Amino acid sequence: HDFRRWLTAIGRFTYGTADYRGGNRTDQTFSASADLIYKLSRDVWIKGQLRRDWLVSSIPNADTAATVVMLGVRVQN
Repeated sequence: HDFRRWLTAIGRFTYGTADYRGGNRTDQTFSASADLIYKLSRDVWIKGQLRRDWLVSSIPNADTAATVVMLGVRVQN
């Protein structure tokens, strides 16, 4: 969504599955993220992302969750 010409927000949700051969393991992965892009000029952008990842497994005690924060600068000429 463009709040202004120089400020953009993006939201995402992803889902995936993995079935493993030779075993009874099935994994589900989920991810939700929000990006914010601030355009200082046509040539310089600052981008931040906050993401939460989950893995749900049929194997006991194999579930995981992680929070990822990223910050980047785009310079284009």
